[in-house]
Amino acid sequence: MKKFFIITISILLIVTLSIYFVSGIIFEAAGHEIIAALKPLLKNQGIIINDYTYKSIRFSSLRTITVYDLHVMVKLQLPHLDNKSYSAYFYAEKLNLHLTDLTRTAFDVSCSNFRIYVENLKNIPGTSFARLDQGYIKFNQPIFLSQLHLGLKNNFQNMTNLFDENELSTHIIMHALVTINLNSKNSQAHLYTIQKEGKTALQFKPEDIKNMASTFELELSDEETAIIAQYPLRASTIVQITWDAQQTSRKAKKINRSVPEDAYRHVLWSFLLTQKFGPVFAQKVTDAHEILPTNTSAQRTMDFHNNRVGRDYALQGVSRDRILWLVKNDKNVIKYPKEVT
Repeated sequence: MKKFFIITISILLIVTLSIYFVSGIIFEAAGHEIIAALKPLLKNQGIIINDYTYKSIRFSSLRTITVYDLHVMVKLQLPHLDNKSYSAYFYAEKLNLHLTDLTRTAFDVSCSNFRIYVENLKNIPGTSFARLDQGYIKFNQPIFLSQLHLGLKNNFQNMTNLFDENELSTHIIMHALVTINLNSKNSQAHLYTIQKEGKTALQFKPEDIKNMASTFELELSDEETAIIAQYPLRASTIVQITWDAQQTSRKAKKINRSVPEDAYRHVLWSFLLTQKFGPVFAQKVTDAHEILPTNTSAQRTMDFHNNRVGRDYALQGVSRDRILWLVKNDKNVIKYPKEVT
């Protein structure tokens, strides 16, 4: 029995070592096949893989194959924005393929300590995420080797839907530290997935939204912060619009002391939010802001009213450069709290 045990262990060691050292060759071929399947999917989204390298591919457990130190260089083509190309970089410390079904050869995918960086992202209109760091993601939807292309396509589509702010029935676990660039200033926020009634959605930590607002000297109510945290892909744009309205109204007041700064700020703020996100979401954000305890009853009434006026201007197709004139001349605008009846 002892001799049989020693022989068995020896055979297992030999097989394991053989798999370990030969796996680099086998897995490299499999890796090329996966990349080949990914390329057309990514290209349809304006993502072109230029080059990729990795340190090694090995069994990290009996059922898990791990790609170590994966580096991918890509080119982004964004015709819906500015028809320019941008270089992007992706790194993952570990990319894991875990076998979940031996009979049908199915595996799930996870990626740990990843980061994504896009060069000159702050110069791309309509974008704000400068980079993602310390990332982790796990797709709990299995990929079948016999349907590799379809599995990769489904996971890629799920990520696209997730970042389009859709709630997914598929369970995805993700968290990352996001760097947001606005007006040459950086702010960081923790992005992560949550489960709501069996659905997966993205969210920011509310305290990070508070810190972001503080960076730009903005005051947010707790309710307003919670709303922005629930819409992470809109967060930086909302902060940008809020800052824009504040700075524009201040500048107008400095140039002309007769400008009703607060009225102008609220009308312009609501107008810009409505242009970008529509009247329903704009009202949701502005209503949440007006419950700040620093507002008097008259100020609150005035702000609610002027926010509605700003939404109406946007729906009527008024141009931004006419907003100040309208604030000064439209009798429907409440210019000062004392005008509230």
